This record gives sequence, structure tokens and C-alpha cells, in this order.
Amino acid sequence: MTNVIVLGGGISGCVCAYRLARSGFGVTLVEKGRGVGGRMATRRMGDARIDHGAQFFTARDPRLKSLLSDWEKDAVVRPWYDSIAGRPDIPTGTRYRGGEGMTSPAKFLARSFQVEKSFFVDKIVRSEQWSVVERMGENRVLKADHLVVTFPGPQVVELFDRSDFSLDAETMDRLKAIRYTRCIALLGLLAGPSALESPGTVTHPNADVDWVSDNQIKGISEQPACTVHASDEFSQKHWDSPDEVRGPYLTKVAEETLGTKVTDWNCHRWGFAKPLVTFGADYFHSAEQSVTLAGDGFGGERIESAFLSGWEAAERIVRNP
Repeated sequence: MTNVIVLGGGISGCVCAYRLARSGFGVTLVEKGRGVGGRMATRRMGDARIDHGAQFFTARDPRLKSLLSDWEKDAVVRPWYDSIAGRPDIPTGTRYRGGEGMTSPAKFLARSFQVEKSFFVDKIVRSEQWSVVERMGENRVLKADHLVVTFPGPQVVELFDRSDFSLDAETMDRLKAIRYTRCIALLGLLAGPSALESPGTVTHPNADVDWVSDNQIKGISEQPACTVHASDEFSQKHWDSPDEVRGPYLTKVAEETLGTKVTDWNCHRWGFAKPLVTFGADYFHSAEQSVTLAGDGFGGERIESAFLSGWEAAERIVRNP
């Protein structure tokens, strides 16, 4: 049996690991955080549940639609909305949310394979097998026949540099060209229900903010709670500002949009929010070096594109590890 290590627990890594495990491979997924999901992130805050990364996904490809059918039966996902009244500029089509937050699909997929959490990868070493070495923590060292890396492009390059590993010059140039937007997210508890109507979201209330939503109206939180996504321009400008500087402004926008007070809040920084420049292919695969690269830096910013990057990478490994 071929053993594979998948680095990165976002949707690309999870679906790649799922597809490989279903095909008979021994799979271990490595995630630096406490749980899977990546930018499909849900956080607890008091009695609230808050989606603070990707807010929804769409499904057009038959492979995702097939999984989506099973997910809906098990309430892993639910339809959220397909249009917003008074906003003909927003494309129609069903947006799906996680049953208990956007992490739900990734958590469901992770039932199919082993996950090593809170594992920061210090370096990778290629000899007869791949070795993945943890920095500090439990000093874990994992070994496998094939390595899949689904980190954001800049983190892939940093990992290769730390590991004294490189691919061919053209591939490395394409990896180094991958660029992302940044996003400062504000997560807030509300004094009471907001004034929004279903589906509970407002896009671009001003030039500094891309998104404001009410997680209670969305259907994932018992307690009223909001998510605010700052624009890339605002996020770049205030990336290193203290929360006491950027937080009150985003809170004010939330209160004006939602019609209620924010009683508690904190900020989260997404350094790799949406890819602006991608690799130019859905994945990279080298049978000679037993390494595959995938992720949203390959597939693109939509959750479905990142999903398909992981799926197609897995299918290529199945054909030729």
C-alpha cells in the first residue's frame, strides 16, 4: 500500500486525502491548527458560532454535486440563499453553508483518514521516502512514499527553502509568482437581533468593507453574532495596526449596517485570503520526485475551485503515484 502525507487541512487537502483514502492509499493529513477547514473556518465566541473565513460555496461540477447530495442528507451542508432582494448585480445560484458552520464539510471528510493536528512542519526531507519533520511540539517525524502540499504558494516556497528542496526552475518561478489578497476579519457578539432580513448579509457597505453578515440569521448561531471582512486595501493599510485602532472602525460599520450594538469583538488576520495570481494549472505533479502540489493558489479563489484542485491532484496520484 502506498502511503501519502498531505500537508494542509483546508478543503483542497481534505478532499485530496479523502479521495486517496477511498482509493486504498494510506493517508495522513498534517494540519498546523487545532482542526481542519483552512479558510472554511468557524469559531466559537461565547454562545455564538461564527464563520470568519469563507462564507459559502457553490457547486457546479458533478464531482462536488455528488458529494453535496450526501452532505445534504446528513445535514453537513444546507442551502443558504440564491439571490438577495434589490441586488440584481449579484449572480443567482444556490450558496451553501455548513450545517454547523463552514468547517462542517472538512470535518466530515476528515473522518476518512488520519489527521495529525497542531503540527507545524519545519522541513521535508526526501530520501527513499519522504520525511516530514515537526518544529518543536511533540517533535514528530512522519514518513510516506508520496507527499502532497496544499499550503498557500508563499508558504510552499518558504517550506522548500527551509528544507533545501527545489523543483525545476520554471515551476519554482510559477510558485513564487502566486499572490494573495489580505483580509482583516472582525468577529463580534451582538446586543440583540440585527435589523437584516434573510439571508442576513450585506456586501460592500462602504469602500473599506467587503462583507457584513449575521451568523444567527445565517442559521449557524443561537446567539446574535456578526462577521465583518475588511477590503484588501484597508487590510493592507492596517495589517500591523493594533486591534484598538482597526477594531473600533470595523465595529462602527457593523453597528451601522446591522442596527444593533457590538458588545464584544476580536480580529483575525487572513494573510492568504484570495489568490490574485495563481500557478496557472489546477495542480502540479511529479512522479519522479513523488510530490504533488494543490490548493487555492492553483485552482483559484472559489471554494469549489480549491476543492477540484485537491480532487484532480488525488486522481493524478491514483493514476501514477
